[in-house]
Amino acid sequence: MKNKNLILSIILSLSIILLSGCSTSFGGNTLLKPPRATGDKAEIQNIISKQANGKYTFKYPQNGEYRSAITMKSEKAVNEFALALYASDNDNTKINACIISFIDGEWQCIGNFPNSGSGVDRVMFSDLNNDGTDEIIIGWTGYSNSQKTLSAYYVSDTAYEIAIEDTYDEMVIADITDDNVDDIILMSLATQKNPATFKVLQHSEKEKKPIAKYSLETDPEVISFVNVTVGNIAQNQKGVVIDGAKNGNILTSQLIYFDGENLQNPLVTEDNGVYSNPTARKDTIYSRDSDNDGIIEVPVVTPLPASANSVNVCSMTAWKQYSVYNKALGTKMNTVINYNDRYYITMPNKWINNTVTAVSDPDIRKMTFYIWNSKTSSFGDKILEIYRYTAEEYSDVNKKDMIVLNVDSTKANAVFCAEIFLTNADDELNITAEEVINSVHAFWKN
Repeated sequence: MKNKNLILSIILSLSIILLSGCSTSFGGNTLLKPPRATGDKAEIQNIISKQANGKYTFKYPQNGEYRSAITMKSEKAVNEFALALYASDNDNTKINACIISFIDGEWQCIGNFPNSGSGVDRVMFSDLNNDGTDEIIIGWTGYSNSQKTLSAYYVSDTAYEIAIEDTYDEMVIADITDDNVDDIILMSLATQKNPATFKVLQHSEKEKKPIAKYSLETDPEVISFVNVTVGNIAQNQKGVVIDGAKNGNILTSQLIYFDGENLQNPLVTEDNGVYSNPTARKDTIYSRDSDNDGIIEVPVVTPLPASANSVNVCSMTAWKQYSVYNKALGTKMNTVINYNDRYYITMPNKWINNTVTAVSDPDIRKMTFYIWNSKTSSFGDKILEIYRYTAEEYSDVNKKDMIVLNVDSTKANAVFCAEIFLTNADDELNITAEEVINSVHAFWKN
């Protein structure tokens, strides 16, 4: 019986260890050494063990697409290599980037580079020098919340490291200069010593490494980056949109692009040290391609009309697209978003310009639209209500006047319905069932 209990205890302990090794409960950047692999990964782990001269701990990137401690990479089915990130138990003050290549039928270490960073921020791959082979770019976290550093590694028959002097708070790789070669884009927040900056690094054939080719000072009042989107920011114009947080729970969007000569940040203006941005908002909503036209829009949020004692009055979010030609934002669509129930309604044009307002009641999961009487600053006739029911609640609802909406809510086990109320006060503001069905959609994920 004792042996049986002992065996059971060992199995349970091993289960806990194995489960821990597959989670990020250790801070996201240090996990237990996984079980011994077979095949290629077994050979790679043998090399790591020899390089570490014994025991080691894998280090995992905290951000980005590649989150494994061992990342396999194949270049045109010819140059196959792996990147392994680990810390040796003999010297856990450094993280090693071990590059292992498949040469003449076997895996061989072609470079092992220690770094004094506290962890790995992200791993990225890109052909920076346009030679047909991807370079490795690693961002390293620092100590005491300092800015991150980065290194580039060039891989051929051997690997060599290129130290890059620039630091960053956020990094992306994209070709925003439209020369068919990727740029390293570094975004930094303002410090007591340095301004907030947006830098574009490009490979220098003369210096044989990426160097800062273009730089732009950005809004110094932004205290954190919450969302960075790369893509078309206007017709035939690539760029980067940065959603950043300011003090007072304010979000703003900076839209940065390269005009062929310089970087531009057209949404931010400064007057005597005061920075303005039309996208400043309290709603936690990020820039996105809101209408699936392949161009990123920025949100501009304005409160709907309300009287002084009104509560739970909604805001209208206008999705704006930038025009490089006109140097201005233009509205693609206007929406009212119900953040609690995760849906939005596209406002008909006839409801814009303070003619209609909306109130959300989170307790009963209902949003109501009213005509707004601008002369008396008061609510007028009710013209639309949108409800969110659970499947059980909906079974008890009087469905006579209900319009079931085509909102994808299967995961929420919910049914979305609408009820139209015709008004005689202004016939032009009445809405049809077809308009409602076509206007209400599931809310995008941030």
